[in-house]
Amino acid sequence: MKPRALWPFVLLAVIFALLYLPKYKTSSGTLPSAKDAPAGAQTLPQEPIGKEDFFNALFTQSRPPEWMGKLLFMPLSETSQDTLQKALKWANETSNAPLVSYLQSLLAEKQGGEDNLTTAARTLIFAASESLDNPVVAAYLFQQGKRLLDTVLKSSPNNIPARNALIVFQSEYENQPMKFLGTLRETIALDSNNLETRFLRLNLLRKSAQWKKAAEECQKLISLQPQNPAWYFQASDIYGFMGDSVNAKVYLNLAVKVQNSNKTK
Repeated sequence: MKPRALWPFVLLAVIFALLYLPKYKTSSGTLPSAKDAPAGAQTLPQEPIGKEDFFNALFTQSRPPEWMGKLLFMPLSETSQDTLQKALKWANETSNAPLVSYLQSLLAEKQGGEDNLTTAARTLIFAASESLDNPVVAAYLFQQGKRLLDTVLKSSPNNIPARNALIVFQSEYENQPMKFLGTLRETIALDSNNLETRFLRLNLLRKSAQWKKAAEECQKLISLQPQNPAWYFQASDIYGFMGDSVNAKVYLNLAVKVQNSNKTK
């Protein structure tokens, strides 16, 4: 598999926006302390979630049209891409974000192949991370994502995008620090310059208030992607927690400068 096929730089911005900014970003562009991070993982059901329970949790306020209900319970092999696209259009129109991600994953899974299965798994895992306020929905998405990850990693254990999704699964669903720390270290050893893996490490260091290491990780991310203002904002925030007001201001100014520079391009 060619990692670049699944890893354009824009994907990092999407992951950053979808997974972390809604949870941690403030109006000032900085992040609160690690103690404010939501618990999330330990509240999720660990027993297998059935499709019926998933959809009952998904449609608490309204019921889907009859054709949609039938489609959702059909085996994937009996569905068509056209029907799934129709369902995806309905899910988008009704602003049902977990259902949108679920249907996107089905479309990718139906196409088959390692790249598509990886995309499907990541879509489910990241959607689950955004659905923690609905534990049954989140648990089902995590479990389905893990099912696909197992398939991908069995045949391609060094698949970095899949391993990164596994780190998120182990951290947010299983809540097993030693497990995801081991996966994180192994993944960095495989590719020390992967932006997403490094960002996952930065997030871990923030949550555990390891500010000095977090600052060093920011420097690594800045060296890898100097035109991303997010890393400068993160560095400014971390130096603020360390009590280093000089560097906090320096990196805040750099973040604004890079941000403004990007707008003019």
